[in-house]
Amino acid sequence: MSYVVGTAGHVDHGKSALIKSLTGINTAHLPQEKKRGMTIDLGFAFFKHPNGEPVGVIDVPGHERFIRNMVAGVWSLDMVLFVVAADEGWMQMSTDHLKVIAAMGIENVTLVITKSDLVDDEMLTLVEEEALEQFLEIAGFIPDSMVVSAHQNKGVDALRQHICRKIDKMEELDASRTDSERQAHLYIDRVFTVNGVGTTVTGSLCGGEFTIGQKLYLQPSGREVQVKSLQSYHQNIETAKPVSRVAIGLKGVKKKDVERGFCLMASKEAGFMVDEVIIRLDSMLFENKCRNNSEIEVAFGTFNTLAKVFVFKGTNLARLRLKEPACCFWNQRALLIQHGGSRIVNCGAIVWGGAVEKQQRSKLYDLLMDMPEKPAWEDYVNINMALYGYAKRGDHQLDESSYKVCGEWLFTEECFEQSHQQVEAILQQEQIDLSVNELSGKLQLPVETLSALLQQMVEEGKLRQNGELFSLGNGRSETQLSPVAKQILDHMSKAEKQGFEADKEKIPGAQKELRNLVRLGFAVPLEGKIYYEKNIYEQLVTDLIDGREMDERFTIADARERTGLSRKYMIPVLNRMESDGWIKRVENDRQVLRTFEEAVA
Repeated sequence: MSYVVGTAGHVDHGKSALIKSLTGINTAHLPQEKKRGMTIDLGFAFFKHPNGEPVGVIDVPGHERFIRNMVAGVWSLDMVLFVVAADEGWMQMSTDHLKVIAAMGIENVTLVITKSDLVDDEMLTLVEEEALEQFLEIAGFIPDSMVVSAHQNKGVDALRQHICRKIDKMEELDASRTDSERQAHLYIDRVFTVNGVGTTVTGSLCGGEFTIGQKLYLQPSGREVQVKSLQSYHQNIETAKPVSRVAIGLKGVKKKDVERGFCLMASKEAGFMVDEVIIRLDSMLFENKCRNNSEIEVAFGTFNTLAKVFVFKGTNLARLRLKEPACCFWNQRALLIQHGGSRIVNCGAIVWGGAVEKQQRSKLYDLLMDMPEKPAWEDYVNINMALYGYAKRGDHQLDESSYKVCGEWLFTEECFEQSHQQVEAILQQEQIDLSVNELSGKLQLPVETLSALLQQMVEEGKLRQNGELFSLGNGRSETQLSPVAKQILDHMSKAEKQGFEADKEKIPGAQKELRNLVRLGFAVPLEGKIYYEKNIYEQLVTDLIDGREMDERFTIADARERTGLSRKYMIPVLNRMESDGWIKRVENDRQVLRTFEEAVA
């Protein structure tokens, strides 16, 4: 397991100098940063843990104008080194940075008093005491505290050892990671082109592994890309592990089609792809100054954009209509920033992704307000069940005993049965095959959810699938048949009432595939090696039996008149119906043994 720590604190309080002393790496990479001696964008470095694993370090900008870059650096951190210079003490920007850290839900923080060589012991004590008081007031906890001088390399070794001890303890806490962290994902913070590699992105990998050759999804565009190369801490690697700084060479996308704030995911369904979210605000952390229909800036991961905010009266819930689509995760921390400035307006957790119909909003707000302070994935599932009757299972441990499982989806018993009945009723009424998109529009069920339900119905033999179309009837999906079987079935369908005569068709492997088609319920065998497509045979049975009484007799001539079949095919059909129990032969006539009413009963 790898880990990433980062700095925070007032500008010019020695964060970059501290990291250089810790790692031997100068994190300034932009010309203007080197010229001004101030971190503007994110800087990256690392040092080796005694066990040989690299410990990533992110140098986060301290100036208030670059608060968005700070959010981009802080979101993935396992630990924060909060830097306060001994010669200046606590500053306004120290307060702002601590608010960001608290807003992002990070509690593993160590206070580092830098530039200790510039003051006496009494001043050191005063600066430390004030900083600890600020922590207690703003963040609600007292952090560990260390004193260093990067200039004299004093206390740096002790700080490095302290970081490693804290990291070792974190191994035991991995089970408590938030739900969004359990999905393999990487928010992109840089995009560039490398000769011989092509489009390359960097970011902090969380939640799972990425490997060379693996297919990933670039969200929110949904584009499928492939990992061409991986590099972590200046080493070419085959597999990248969480949480680590990674550079990924991507195949299948151009640099112009990738932006900072995009998210690479191993699973397409891992997060929300939305232009609207609901956030449960931390009203106890900041005074709620959001006004309805006002424009604010929202930041999560490395993504930030403008958004219209709508605060629900009497609650700490806010609906944000994003100016640009984004990828986010349930229960992910987000920051609201003043439009055109750097003042933090509020913060909270993303508790809902996507638009909600007006008639459902009131119920949803009540459900979200009733959630525990620290919700689990099961709470999200329960809200979906109460609202819609279905929910995504997700990569989490849930008690599914009271739900119906369809692939990656869970349904309440009522929703499951009702949806089944509605699908069958629509197909019966339309009398034509329908696609999942067409059925989705009629049922008002999302395509992804309905697809899982339809596949379940196919497996149960209640539906048949031909390509992208679904129809009533038993048998398995035609998409699961071999190419030879599909060819035979196509010939059989085209032959219609004339039947498919196996001896006349010279198709290699036909006998084996015909047996399989019969077994799966696609075909009905008749004597003389004649086969009918099942629907055609069932229609012939209907033509012959419909409207007749029990024990009623009919002649072969009557049967030929009703069906239009020649004697060559009529006799094999009647013999098959006899073996199926519909009729029996009485001299030269046929007698009805079973009516449709009895068959249904």
